[in-house]
Amino acid sequence: MATVSPSQLQFNDAQRFFTNCLTGGNAPESLTQQYLNVINQGATANNSALVTNWLTQQGYTCTPTQIVQAQEQMSNNQLSFWTGVYGTTSINSATGYVFGPPLVVESDTQVMLDNVALVNFTFTPSSNRTTGTLSWTLANNATAGSITFYPPTPITQDTNTNPTNSFAGTLQTSASATALPYSGLIGPITAMPLETWSGYYGTTSIETSPGQYATGPILVVVSATQVTLNNVALINFVYDDVNNQVTWSLTDNNSTAGSVSFVNVPTAIPPSTYVGNTFYGTLTQKSGATAVNYSGQISTPTNLQSWTGTYGITSVNNSTTTVGPTLVVAGNNSVTLGGTALQNFTYLGSTLTWTLSNNGTAGNITFALITTPTASGYVGSSFSGTLQQGASASSLPYSGLVGAAPGSYPSYPGPSTFETVMQYLGYVVTGGFALEMSYKLGSWAYTKLTSTPPEGDVVEDPDVGPEIDPVDPPPINTTTDTTTDVTTDVTTDVTTDVTTDVTTDVTTDVTTDVTTDVTTEVTTEVTTEVTTEVTTDVTTDVTTDVEVVTDVEVIVVM
Repeated sequence: MATVSPSQLQFNDAQRFFTNCLTGGNAPESLTQQYLNVINQGATANNSALVTNWLTQQGYTCTPTQIVQAQEQMSNNQLSFWTGVYGTTSINSATGYVFGPPLVVESDTQVMLDNVALVNFTFTPSSNRTTGTLSWTLANNATAGSITFYPPTPITQDTNTNPTNSFAGTLQTSASATALPYSGLIGPITAMPLETWSGYYGTTSIETSPGQYATGPILVVVSATQVTLNNVALINFVYDDVNNQVTWSLTDNNSTAGSVSFVNVPTAIPPSTYVGNTFYGTLTQKSGATAVNYSGQISTPTNLQSWTGTYGITSVNNSTTTVGPTLVVAGNNSVTLGGTALQNFTYLGSTLTWTLSNNGTAGNITFALITTPTASGYVGSSFSGTLQQGASASSLPYSGLVGAAPGSYPSYPGPSTFETVMQYLGYVVTGGFALEMSYKLGSWAYTKLTSTPPEGDVVEDPDVGPEIDPVDPPPINTTTDTTTDVTTDVTTDVTTDVTTDVTTDVTTDVTTDVTTDVTTEVTTEVTTEVTTEVTTDVTTDVTTDVEVVTDVEVIVVM
């Protein structure tokens, strides 16, 4: 039997330790958590020997440095190392940065781009031996791309920033398109359910000739499945949740064709005073006609129909706040609560009332516009009041905002256990490496390393890559400069440039066209008392406890 050199044994143990961390999950009793605790102790005592001695006691002959090299071996050779939902993405187009399609790496053999599986892709180790490049072509794919992944550099990041893998490269969105810079970070998918944009867009305009506008048809978004134009339901419309765009065509027995994109305006852009959801795009009003510019905004409420929308972000307060039933207003004569049509309801002075007569519930709610952004940034329609959920139940505070109900939208997947462990283990092993090399942990690293991780299940059968060659092992800590640059670029592209470019260009045109050329500016006619009450109730009851509000407002283009 061949004798294994001590160095080879150490590297084998490092890969074994890394494998055991992945298969053990990230719960408090896991190997990952135990390793974190030892690193904390070593950091407090400024004694790296505590970590090495603990590894020896656990039966591992390796050092923290070699564990980092095991991590780099996997990151260079296995696509599964980069498992995660890269939802915060951008494309640098000819007109500036725009949101890109989400990328989901599920395993070594499964990758999804905008919810479509990629086929015949390859993962090639990069020359720096710590990262890898994912590539795919137009052969049996609708897109083509080449992106290189980068790990986080936790010690150099801001104290409020979580560690995350990222990527940067190019994406060709179709056979006729040009490959453009494409980058992203692990995070919530920057996609919005159509319910987010539900409302009565009664203030609209069409451009009849250059610089000349006329009142356009009314667009109403009721829910994810119901959109009308001048009271006629659109047939087979398509909603692009990345670009927040609704498209319909004449070929589907519609009398019109159009494509409109939605944007939220949280702060008025002078000379307009409007805040809230808007849209812009084009409209073909009949077969053979030329498409004209078409834009609009939600009009000042005058009746129940004006409050049309899906109020899915709701809460009921009974000493503790819980998610309430979704309320859908679909016109003057149609309201559903939790999917059940309300009977014999009345509407008077912005207040909707119904009793237990022929209903399973009773309620009294008042609608109001929130025109000053809440803590979550929300502006738009809301309601507050009371709800009695059964004849023997008490009437409880009930409030809501427009949007999809929590958990109702499939494009908001939480991170997989593997992804969570990889991100968590990423800063654990990096911290161990820093301690081993006698570096002082920065405030960011120490804060993260002393925090309690979320619990997670085990990960089955991770492949950490080929055996490390002790004569030529992976390099140590060579990615800091590259990763910092890429992370900065991606974050700037998505959170700054996209928001600035799109919001400035789009909302200025929309609000100017609609408010200046068509109608008088929209003003809020809700009393201070009601607005204050609703803002307080909704912000406290909903935005604090229903996380979808925060997620939605973070990723919306503003």
